Amino acid sequence: MKQIHLFLFFLLSVHFANSQNYKSAFRTDICSCIEEESLKRNLTPNAYKKCYTEILPKYANQIDAAIVEEDLNKKYYLGQVARKDLVLAFQYELIYSCDIYFEYLNRTRTSEILIARERAKESDLESKNQMVAMSPNAYAYFHRAQLHFDLGNLKEAEADIHKSFDVNPNASNIQSTRHELLLLAGVYEEQKQYTKAIALYDKIYMGDYDSQVATLRALVDKKAGGSMSSIPKAATDVVSSKSNASERRRSTSKNSRSKRAERKPAIKNEKPQTKQKRDSASLKKLFKLGN
Repeated sequence: MKQIHLFLFFLLSVHFANSQNYKSAFRTDICSCIEEESLKRNLTPNAYKKCYTEILPKYANQIDAAIVEEDLNKKYYLGQVARKDLVLAFQYELIYSCDIYFEYLNRTRTSEILIARERAKESDLESKNQMVAMSPNAYAYFHRAQLHFDLGNLKEAEADIHKSFDVNPNASNIQSTRHELLLLAGVYEEQKQYTKAIALYDKIYMGDYDSQVATLRALVDKKAGGSMSSIPKAATDVVSSKSNASERRRSTSKNSRSKRAERKPAIKNEKPQTKQKRDSASLKKLFKLGN
């Protein structure tokens, strides 16, 4: 029995090593592709999508080989999920391993802040002050904080964000204060308080598909000297857990439909193909990579 366990452990170790090897090589190839694109023209967000689409076919067999599933339909589905996970995860993983990609994203972010700062007007503060005086609520404080940030008044921006939290009855709800927390993280980043900014991004992070926050976190973490190993575990793709979650959702959905069918009479003139068309459209939308 012990020998069987050791053998299974060995197989899982080999499987994991192969998975990591192809991802490492895949990451290197995408970085090389981005470097080539940068020599031809100024980089744009489409450069990453182009390189991903170009490099993916070379690794398709390895991606599918890393999925242990006998059912062909499930294996196909998990393969599509794995591809989707790769295009999302590599957006921030590449920041650590591809310098030119990091420099492009960091330069773009800095440029956006400088352009906003150039457009911001000190004279607009008067109207924001009046707004706060008339209605000292979370909305007013946040908008004045945004203007202070754009003007480069970082201490004033931080103070207004904290005031918006103080008067917000939903301050403990992270989703309802997402914009305020993102702005505060930006303030900390500008002040080079990277640890505080990273802690906020971890707090805001909503899951695998929240690539905006994952990318911002990686940029700050890279500037603070972090490495890919510091990426939160929640940001990695776990195909098996996604599969189990999908199965539970399908099972729950099926049971709910059965119960509703028992309670409700059949609708006359119902078209059975309508739902099939809707489901097919949803699947096509889900697996359309790069969107």
